[in-house]
Amino acid sequence: MSKINKEIVIFIFFLTLVAIWGLFMKSPVNVQSSVQEPRVGGLFIEFEEGVSKLEVKATLEDCSLNRNCIIEYDVDYMGNRHYVKIDKDKRDELSKEENWYDPKFPETPEPVFPEIKKGNYYYIIVSEEGFENESFLKVMEKHNLQVKKSIVCYILFGDGSQNWSDPKNWIPERDAIRIKSELEMNETVLKVSPDYIEG
Repeated sequence: MSKINKEIVIFIFFLTLVAIWGLFMKSPVNVQSSVQEPRVGGLFIEFEEGVSKLEVKATLEDCSLNRNCIIEYDVDYMGNRHYVKIDKDKRDELSKEENWYDPKFPETPEPVFPEIKKGNYYYIIVSEEGFENESFLKVMEKHNLQVKKSIVCYILFGDGSQNWSDPKNWIPERDAIRIKSELEMNETVLKVSPDYIEG
């Protein structure tokens, strides 16, 4: 075989390998375009006790929520949310109390309640079980603490139809996270939870 024929055979062999390799390789898929960003149809917003519906509207306007929405004021389908508002010194005192534990989860080995820190205050979330627990009540009385009930509002985006195929009835997750951050900077807002649309 001449030198030219050898080079042609090697070249054809190389091209065959490349063609076979190309057939078995999957073409790259743009993952970002094929994965849809989660959608949010509304927000649960927990406010301090005593916040009026007008104050809720004003808070939403301040956070640049520039879309139509329906405000359901003081909803009860998120469970009862009770809290005790205290400063850091009082919180440190309570953590030393032997009987300061969440009666809903008595197996917790240390005095623990869920809490939210806002500025100089702590909002200690207490369960209704505590209202009948003698140890809990004694600690509350000893430290002259008062249980308050938060106001939970549900913000439904759009016209209320819950037609999730219509973009005016939901917002992308990134917008919900931005709005959540803005709202939680407000001193009367304890917590914001996005309500995700499934599917």
